Amino acid sequence: MEMRSTARSRRRRHGWRWLIGLIVVLVLLIGGATIVSVAMHPVTAARERVTELAVKRNKITSATQFYAVSRNDTYYSVVGENKKHQKIGVIVKGKSKKLVTVKMTDGVSAAEVRQLVKSKYNPKRITSLGLAIYKQVPVWEVTFIDRQGNLNFITYQFADGKAVRTIQHL
Repeated sequence: MEMRSTARSRRRRHGWRWLIGLIVVLVLLIGGATIVSVAMHPVTAARERVTELAVKRNKITSATQFYAVSRNDTYYSVVGENKKHQKIGVIVKGKSKKLVTVKMTDGVSAAEVRQLVKSKYNPKRITSLGLAIYKQVPVWEVTFIDRQGNLNFITYQFADGKAVRTIQHL
């Protein structure tokens, strides 16, 4: 008789452990999702603001890509199509409402810049890539981690893909 009650009580305790474990996992998942959501809010808000501004000013009809880069200043950019179905990039500095528009066919694409960085520097990981303005000229800002774990910044001119600024091994 005593053995049965001991086995039953062990099963009950085991059931409670599963329930507590499940609750802990759920709390961790919900907490993690909340942290990610709060951390991404500024970027999401910037994406919405820049897209809305570009559409409102008739630069593009819809956005297909969004970039956010920060070096000395923060730049947000969206790429989309205009009413003539041309691929257009719109660059905005921080919270400014001044838009710089570039026709994407007039310059180097993001894929070409990514390939250029991969072939020349063989990075471990490209951490950011985006359109920005450097000395009143549209550029691609690229940040990557090299094979030794160093942070590197490279600025490529949008028009021709020429490197205009390089900061390596930080």
